[in-house]
Amino acid sequence: MDKPVKESIENLGSIDDKIRLNALQTILGITENKVDWIYEVWDGLVNKLDDENSYQRSIAIMVLCNLAKSDSENRLAVSLQRILGHTRDEKFITSRQCLQNIWKVAATSSQTREIVLDHLEKQFEGCAEEKHYNLLRQDIIQSVRLLYDIEKDDEILVRAKGMVKKEQEDKYRKKYESILKTN
Repeated sequence: MDKPVKESIENLGSIDDKIRLNALQTILGITENKVDWIYEVWDGLVNKLDDENSYQRSIAIMVLCNLAKSDSENRLAVSLQRILGHTRDEKFITSRQCLQNIWKVAATSSQTREIVLDHLEKQFEGCAEEKHYNLLRQDIIQSVRLLYDIEKDDEILVRAKGMVKKEQEDKYRKKYESILKTN
């Protein structure tokens, strides 16, 4: 790991919002592609999943989801349920950030994809009584759509449409359907 990357990783824990945000944006940009330093930071990020600070949990989730493509040792298999648990984090924004990024993990293997999709389907049904459930459902549908865009597997789209059919509110159902429209 080169010095600027190492510095950015360290700055993810900064109490200064600007420094932390800049570091996060830098690391997310770098991890759009595979990296070879994944295991130098893996354990630290996994430990942040349990941090009392929701910012640190969110950072860990977003970076781990981006790093999933680089996980040649399949360490993600051990941490997947912990990450998925944050789709129901005590902080609403952390839940949303997990839902918005979890598709990156699902795209790593067919086994992982199945686990993530099953989880998202259950959460779609189970969140109906939560405050702002429509935003959670929108994030779920958007995440599944992004997975479909990568995988081009029609079964993914069928599953997403099955979730949308369960929406009782017309205005929300139409919104979700618009996310799934293909050209």
